[in-house]
Amino acid sequence: MEGSNKLVDEYAYLAKYYDYLLSDEEALSLWLKYIKEKDFKTVLELASGSGIMAKILKNEGYEVIASDISEDMKEASKLNYDGEYLILNMIDFKLDKRFDLIICICDSINYLYFEELEKTFKNIYDHLNPNGRFIFDMHHPNRLQEFKEEYIEEGQIEDNVYYQWTINSDIDDSSINEHFTFYVGDDMIQEHHTQNVFMIEDVKKILEKVGFNVRTIEDFVEDEKVLFIGNKDEKVV
Repeated sequence: MEGSNKLVDEYAYLAKYYDYLLSDEEALSLWLKYIKEKDFKTVLELASGSGIMAKILKNEGYEVIASDISEDMKEASKLNYDGEYLILNMIDFKLDKRFDLIICICDSINYLYFEELEKTFKNIYDHLNPNGRFIFDMHHPNRLQEFKEEYIEEGQIEDNVYYQWTINSDIDDSSINEHFTFYVGDDMIQEHHTQNVFMIEDVKKILEKVGFNVRTIEDFVEDEKVLFIGNKDEKVV
């Protein structure tokens, strides 16, 4: 019997294997280091994915609300996180509360288009308490060169699930494309992700326009990730 071949939406299938393929404990430790620079109580995490960071923060004593645009990621997060988890679009979410800290990790900002950044940052700014902080990372622009030649990874996740993961960059379009193919029995399931790569100074200017005082850590993960720390109403120290 011939198997099926289908293309699914972002995270519709990857969600269940996200931690196996993409979990990065070293980066999570770095994140926690910068979060702990300042005392916070209430935290909103955007693009929480499988809920690992939300779990860490909750265990550290923070009051955490996790969120994501993907119902599939919310479902997958139940293995890690047992707190409040909302379905939100970071561009235009509206909540009736403010937070001491809002975070967005794992390059999730790169899923936005450049023209969406200002609206997103303004929305986040409006959901912060006075002296609140917004922390996020994004791809370092050098990653465009890193994936100029296609990266290919193959492996086996479970007894009957094999995968192929390819990454390549589009220099002209300033984007990184990731394609996942899962082979499940006779079936082939494909999932495609595109992330847009932004220039560091461009992003900083938008944050400042919105009202943030900005600090950048360009070697957060050398040549891979840039960290942005934006404070509302006070200068970053």
